[in-house]
Amino acid sequence: MQTVKPRTMSGFLELLPKEQKVFNSMKEKVESVLRLNGLACLDTPILELSEILLAKAGGETEKQIFRVIKGDTDMTMRFDLTVPLAKYVSLYKNELTFPFRRYQIGKVFRGERPQKGRLREFYQCDADIIGDGELPIEADAEVISILSNIYTALNVDAEILVSNRKVLLGLFEEEGLTGKQNEILALLDKCEKMGKDACFKEVKELAGESAEKIFKIFEMKSLEELKNSGVQNETYKEGVSELEKVLSLLGVMNVKNAKLNLSIIRGLDYYTGTVFEGRLKEFPAISIGGGGRYENLASYFSSSKMPGVGFGMGLTRLFVLLKELGKLEIGGENYSKLAIIPIGDTESFSFNMAAKLRAENVPCEVLYSRSFKARMNAANKMGVPYIIVVGEDEVASGIFGVKNMQTGETVKVKLEEIKGVL
Repeated sequence: MQTVKPRTMSGFLELLPKEQKVFNSMKEKVESVLRLNGLACLDTPILELSEILLAKAGGETEKQIFRVIKGDTDMTMRFDLTVPLAKYVSLYKNELTFPFRRYQIGKVFRGERPQKGRLREFYQCDADIIGDGELPIEADAEVISILSNIYTALNVDAEILVSNRKVLLGLFEEEGLTGKQNEILALLDKCEKMGKDACFKEVKELAGESAEKIFKIFEMKSLEELKNSGVQNETYKEGVSELEKVLSLLGVMNVKNAKLNLSIIRGLDYYTGTVFEGRLKEFPAISIGGGGRYENLASYFSSSKMPGVGFGMGLTRLFVLLKELGKLEIGGENYSKLAIIPIGDTESFSFNMAAKLRAENVPCEVLYSRSFKARMNAANKMGVPYIIVVGEDEVASGIFGVKNMQTGETVKVKLEEIKGVL
């Protein structure tokens, strides 16, 4: 029989058990923060009707989707968790309590060219607060604080850069540039990659003499500078006021890693107010989570106005970056705290011992195949912190030696005392 060469498609990540254990731990820490903040957990389908997922798509998105047609059903694999959320709140609006606070962690699929930090299949984590008709600005500060708490839980050294789209939009209104605002914003969004000089040159071609004023505001780093800029436009003033409120609330919530930075644009036509982005200190050009305020989540599915604020972060991407930085402790490959190794006619006793320990919430396993040496080597390779060798003498005496695999020390205890020395 001809064998097929095993291989994994480009852009799809598979981890070894010891790496998967670390990733699962990351995911659990993130979920614990989200639950601590009172967010409900959603789990929407991976496949949705194409007319649902593509309701607001276009351009590059449609080129990147994975689409499946089965009989008369046209389906698409979800490429983010936002459109499924919009469908969900539109469908169940009358059964939900608003503001609706939700999180979802799940795989999303994008048929883009794989590159560093970009995969075709990856775990996405989203958290949102959605209002019915209105949503107070306090929600903006709350979701930023949740993102900050996630970084703390993961021991990630990151900054959260905070801006407000209304500041620049108000400036464009005052300068008579509203018709060119998307083109200018697109340039400012790429300014970090382009370099200031190249960016300024292109903005000046669009904005003329207003380019100097745009860059003066764009580079301001404090609320006082923004307040004293001389701009009188009401949209601008509203943006500065919202920024002041959000940053003040973040201080109240003891968020120390958030700071004002107007270079955060976050797309052109989705966010309407607060925007923010997390950056690793070691990779300042790579986003590790971000989001903002949007005016109407469900406009494609409902006539009800549902403003919201939220963030998304690629957990798989963050894992890859932290692993590259050597900031993940990759230990044993399984969850066992104890390996039981029977020798002689003690297998039945060993399985009974394992059952009793598991009943006391002690993760353990019985290593019963191959030679004694091979089983010891397996315990070492798996990174099990403790082992017990169960021989006929141990069964007869009721005393068992618990060996610490790190220190080499062995402690003699009775069966009921084993949990206490692990």
